[in-house]
Amino acid sequence: MASNFGRNYRFYHPDQLTVSTTMQLNKEVSGHIHRVLRLEVGQLIQLFNGDGQNYQSKITAVGKIVAVDILDASIPKNESKLKIHLGQAISRNERMDFTLQKSVELGVDEITPLICERVQFRLDAKRMDRKLSHWQKVIESACEQSGRAFVPRL
Repeated sequence: MASNFGRNYRFYHPDQLTVSTTMQLNKEVSGHIHRVLRLEVGQLIQLFNGDGQNYQSKITAVGKIVAVDILDASIPKNESKLKIHLGQAISRNERMDFTLQKSVELGVDEITPLICERVQFRLDAKRMDRKLSHWQKVIESACEQSGRAFVPRL
């Protein structure tokens, strides 16, 4: 069995996760595991889908698509009992990304982007959809890094 050398890899997987099943990860996560991290068969990873649980999994196949066995589910104790809703004025580029990332790390449960009167730039509907999609990925990534099992609503 391959070793993780003390490293705990966490990945967001939006689909239903069930203990004692084998499943294939999506292309994006599979590519990251295979090409970037170069993880091997037998290594342990942690999956979460926003339902409040972490799923300990073992890699069973590595390639374009990675397969894992889900071994166990656990409820983390690092979630706050407080429900925090953040209303954040839309800011430019990486400032908004940084705000979202830090908000997730601090335990915010819901984030509402606000279009304020003095905002210096406007987003049309198509561009706003792209921004919302990008911000959702930033939130998911922040959850992966901070160990949160709930994905805040945007």
